[in-house]
Amino acid sequence: MRQMMWGLIFTAAMSFGQDAGQKTNSFFDDSEARTFALQSIQVDGEVENPGPVDLGSLPIRHCPVKEVALEKGKQEFKGAYYYGGYSLYDILDSKKVKKSSDSTFAPLLDMYVVVQNDKGERAVFSWGEIFYSRLNFSILLSRSVQAINPARMTVTKWPLPDSPRLVCANDLVNARFLSNPTKITVRSFKGTFAAQKPPSIYSPEMTIVAGSKPVVIRELGAALEKRAYDNVGYGHGMGFKGIEKVQGVPLKSVLQAHAKLDFDDLRQGIAVVSAQDGYRGVFSTSEIANRNDNLDFLLIDRKNSKEDGRYVLFATPDFFVDRNVKAIEKIDIVRAK
Repeated sequence: MRQMMWGLIFTAAMSFGQDAGQKTNSFFDDSEARTFALQSIQVDGEVENPGPVDLGSLPIRHCPVKEVALEKGKQEFKGAYYYGGYSLYDILDSKKVKKSSDSTFAPLLDMYVVVQNDKGERAVFSWGEIFYSRLNFSILLSRSVQAINPARMTVTKWPLPDSPRLVCANDLVNARFLSNPTKITVRSFKGTFAAQKPPSIYSPEMTIVAGSKPVVIRELGAALEKRAYDNVGYGHGMGFKGIEKVQGVPLKSVLQAHAKLDFDDLRQGIAVVSAQDGYRGVFSTSEIANRNDNLDFLLIDRKNSKEDGRYVLFATPDFFVDRNVKAIEKIDIVRAK
């Protein structure tokens, strides 16, 4: 009797947890798929071997996406989808970077990528969010798509796109989603930076430059949200850096308080974080201010640390520590060219 009772409970639990007719345990791939004939993509810019990339030779990556649009200033949910396709990571992996002749900064931290479609619309990604992040395969050119329809959704189903798309699974708002992507251009940021390391890199304040109105930040403010993480530091060059607890405020909160970022900024904007010695990193404004995974970059106030400067950027979503910028002097927010 006891075995029968437990059997009935187990059967009921399984019936509640799985959809009728579901072929696998995955909740992502149990609906009709639409496929696209996306065969190649052009890669140009600061690479040694520009030209078309045969997408058929690349692995197929998959990621679920919850799509939110910005309509009349409000966030509108457009549906949930399971995309299969070709990641920017795999597309650019064989394209060795060849910086322009006027570049004097050896690291690839100042690189960014512009994806363009057949209408001339553009979306911008930093090189770091593709190659330094732990989330390498979340930016895709779609080859297939399936709707992730709730089991009890009976009135309507999420509509499938009619053409291949560039999708970014970690974006909150779909600012960087483009239909019919055709071209990828690799670039480095051109700006004026120190060529030699000064005697001291300490900067007691930092400046945010957005448009024509620079704002000097001397204190972050007690009202800003604080977050703390236990971090295992690992560098691309030297390896293990130690284990420490880091605490700071989300960089997006600081930027949003001093710079108004609109839809086009999230699509084409970059933030250039630099120190007095010329060390710098280029970040897309979307990876800073348009995330849906809560892995927000932190801004840490070290106060009077002569080694770290004062303000330090902690790249929370990254596997490597290379995009942690010490002794921040300036943050420039610009539209990528």
